[in-house]
Amino acid sequence: MKDIDKANLLLEGFLKYLIIINPTPKTDTVHRLIEELSKQYKDQLERKGVKLSKKFEKNLPETVVPDELLRYIFNFILQYAVNSVTLNGEMGFLTKSLVFQEKGGLDQALLRKDERYIEIRLFFTGSKKPREQFQKSSDFHKEEMLNLILPLVHEVVLKNRGVIKFETDEKKEKTFISIRFPSERRVVVYYPPVN
Repeated sequence: MKDIDKANLLLEGFLKYLIIINPTPKTDTVHRLIEELSKQYKDQLERKGVKLSKKFEKNLPETVVPDELLRYIFNFILQYAVNSVTLNGEMGFLTKSLVFQEKGGLDQALLRKDERYIEIRLFFTGSKKPREQFQKSSDFHKEEMLNLILPLVHEVVLKNRGVIKFETDEKKEKTFISIRFPSERRVVVYYPPVN
């Protein structure tokens, strides 16, 4: 019996060793989270007749922002868009990586020149813009409750060295939300649990 226990212990140790020395590279976190959250709003979008499109950059780098913070940001931005999109409208995501070049404006103060970033853009039909670019206001209506969350989302983005912008195109009646975060420089790996 002792020999069987020793053999089992040896096999278990060897299997756990194989798991530890072969970590899984962490990839497509942004895309996975967007897909996951999009599924949560699928019924609402279908009821409104909204067509959802996604154009993801292949091999998008990971970002330095932790997964739970990304989930928080994407959830409220998506919730804002779902509640703002017009009936039978469209909504879409675009992701890309870029190297920031100085152009002036808000980006120049917050983003570093020649550093790599990822950009997540969400657009939807409807020209709705949050009041005063995230400024807090004491007078609001019930339909503007999400405007209270947006300053919190803005704060989380800024604390994670990111930039968020809202733009509206009145002629096309579209709203664009753009979020940029620094890319992770290291290869990020995931170690599965050894239990």
